[in-house]
Amino acid sequence: MKVGLVGLGRMGSAIYGRLSDHGCEVTAWDRDAGAMKAAAERQMRLADNARAVAAASDIVITSITEDHGIRAVFLGDDGFLAGDVKGKLFIEMSTVPPEIQVSLAEKVRAKGAAYVECPVGGSVVPARTGKLMGLMGGEPADVARARPIVDQMCRRALHAGAVGSGAKLKLAVNLPLMIYWQALGEQLAMCRSLGI
Repeated sequence: MKVGLVGLGRMGSAIYGRLSDHGCEVTAWDRDAGAMKAAAERQMRLADNARAVAAASDIVITSITEDHGIRAVFLGDDGFLAGDVKGKLFIEMSTVPPEIQVSLAEKVRAKGAAYVECPVGGSVVPARTGKLMGLMGGEPADVARARPIVDQMCRRALHAGAVGSGAKLKLAVNLPLMIYWQALGEQLAMCRSLGI
């Protein structure tokens, strides 16, 4: 299976390794020169830009840290949608606001491709070992098409509903984690004030 991957940070690199180990022919790219250099040193198969990744792949996965970067990867001059993507499947795994997922899905579908969001719970080790939790949003047929590749990365993948639903569920899942970290900060402040 020919899979594209854009985003070679800690999570993306772990996903690359996981998919490669399971027989996928992965072509990758990152807009950060340092990440590209590290990937080249690890002998990853690399492309020159996002558009070239899509051209070389049937399924394209993105794992990016912020919404500006995602927009550039999809909509930029050398982005995915600058080329012919008809018939391809995009699986967007970043944690971003739901409206971004919905907007990108509309633009991808207008180019004749399919779009599934799948933000994940978990970190580098679960990504490398295929034990992430996936929160999928998309049309049922597209989700069914994405599931074989998502199942390589996730121990469990839930279909939350239409595109945008996965992002909403991920934000809900993150809320207890944010409260936990805030509580740790309060605990540290209390201990300091007590001279501990």
